[in-house]
Amino acid sequence: MKRDVTMDRMLSLTLKVGAYLSVACILVGLLLRAAGFGDNKVMITGFVILLATPGIRIVVAGIQFLRERDYHYAAVSAGVLAIILLAFVLGIRM
Repeated sequence: MKRDVTMDRMLSLTLKVGAYLSVACILVGLLLRAAGFGDNKVMITGFVILLATPGIRIVVAGIQFLRERDYHYAAVSAGVLAIILLAFVLGIRM
């Protein structure tokens, strides 16, 4: 049972850090833009972090499953990640 709590905390931390970091970048980018400094690169970085957070969560879950020797769910995580990456690659080329 202790492993389940640890895994839940790691996944929760991954989502929290991704969300907070993306919001911080977006807010800093808005403030820089309002002050007349630079372009939208900081805001775009925030949006990229926000979009990447679910994928990072899948990677963290897969690693946790491997650490628990739950190879079935690790394979499912790898399959979901492969589908997301394939959709990303095909979306860029179209």
